[in-house]
Amino acid sequence: MVALWWIKRDFRLDDNAALHTAMQQGREVVPVFFLEPAVYLAQDASAFHLQAQLTALADLQFSLRAIGAELLIVKADLPEGFAQLKQQLDFSCIYSHEETGAGVTYQRDIAVAAWCKSENVLWQELPQSGVIRRLASRDKRNKIIAERLFDSEPLDAPSRISQPNLQYLDLFNIPPLHELAPQLLDERISWPSVQVVSERRAQRTLDSFLRERSLNYRGGISSPNKAFFFGSRLSPHIAWGTISLRRIFSRLHQRLSELEAQLDAGNESRLAQRWQKSLESFSSRLFWRDHFVQRLESASYMEFRALNPAYEVLQYTQDTNRLSAWINGKTGFPLIDACMRCLQATGFLNFRMRAMVLNFACFGLHIHWRDLQYPLARVFTDYEPGIHFSQVQMQAAIVGINTIRVYSPLKQLIDQDPECQFIKRWVPELRPYTAEQIACHETMPLPGYVPAIVDAEQNIRIMKDRISHIRKSDEGREAAQRVLVKHGSRLKPKKTKAIPAAELVCGSQVDMFD
Repeated sequence: MVALWWIKRDFRLDDNAALHTAMQQGREVVPVFFLEPAVYLAQDASAFHLQAQLTALADLQFSLRAIGAELLIVKADLPEGFAQLKQQLDFSCIYSHEETGAGVTYQRDIAVAAWCKSENVLWQELPQSGVIRRLASRDKRNKIIAERLFDSEPLDAPSRISQPNLQYLDLFNIPPLHELAPQLLDERISWPSVQVVSERRAQRTLDSFLRERSLNYRGGISSPNKAFFFGSRLSPHIAWGTISLRRIFSRLHQRLSELEAQLDAGNESRLAQRWQKSLESFSSRLFWRDHFVQRLESASYMEFRALNPAYEVLQYTQDTNRLSAWINGKTGFPLIDACMRCLQATGFLNFRMRAMVLNFACFGLHIHWRDLQYPLARVFTDYEPGIHFSQVQMQAAIVGINTIRVYSPLKQLIDQDPECQFIKRWVPELRPYTAEQIACHETMPLPGYVPAIVDAEQNIRIMKDRISHIRKSDEGREAAQRVLVKHGSRLKPKKTKAIPAAELVCGSQVDMFD
């Protein structure tokens, strides 16, 4: 009996439940990855995403060949790709991980399920996170999460995979990005600055974070300058599945136990305490990740309409030039422009700056949150639909259960980039000017740099008034209560050594992206 391991967002051998379950059934297992044009050319897709998958795929192919196994690469949309492969390889089962994706992959999975039923093929999906399918109530999440991520040990990578003869298929070549999708290439991308996504890189990144970089995680991740080093940099690996959350939590627990032992022994107690607090902050953010992905899992319509329907009437500008200026870093607001240009080149930005650029686009520029979703998704190497769509609505302040928060680009400049190092790196036309001159740019325009395209303070006041009016209305209050019941967080169960995160309180603002 031949079974397929359908690789989706799980480019790894270590702690891979889909692969492990397929092997447990005593079957010959064939790993397969489908290069789906409908997915990699979708509205939310980009060169960052496709290159991450191709790199991860090449590393996985290397690891599989090291244990005597082959990986099939099929360029086809689904379920047509499965139908084509079944003519060449008579498989009876498909194993994959559950995926909480955008509408294009959601509809794809529905079509695959229908095809499997018609062809009498068993398709088994396995969870790989704390996101729960068909969750009836969030009150039950904590117990299920503990069972999945903390109360069970990660699965070791296999040393051998039993396979049928595959050489006659000739489906082993991984095409380069420039041949597969040349239309995705963007001259603004600085590929040496883009994080490499692969299982081996994920393990090294986790090691360096736990043993070196995490000491300055608290405080370091707020700065656009420091976050490149002091952030965990695990977000693209988690997003594309080159490492599992369970493996991260397992290693994190080991490291925290070591620090606890140092504290008990009185060795370097101050340093150990500082390290412990940073890692507990990181643990809390990991825990929050699935909270937001769960929203999309439970409300797949979030990509297309507001989670809180009361805010569908909110008015935004019809000026399309503002969107172009924002995405290209030409708004005349130095920190906003620097952040957007950094994203265009590297695919990375720390969470505080991500929240600021999105929040400013909605409040300061009056751009509709729906118009921001896909352009912003395309410049994130670590694009995770569940987090992305949740954060878009949260930063637009249209969920209705969180405190209205507005980021001031000037205040963030003063707090996070006071010497304008980040700004001058990404906005070269501002390099001749002092930090003081750059900070005063809105009132004293600088030759060579675009003036501010809007009166941001006035726009912010207008948008806050519009949102507050909806929030205070009967319809807004009733809708917010329904959102809170279905999608609000719940207090985490009693702390354990396996989950050293802080208490999770509904409405808290945390830095998911680091």
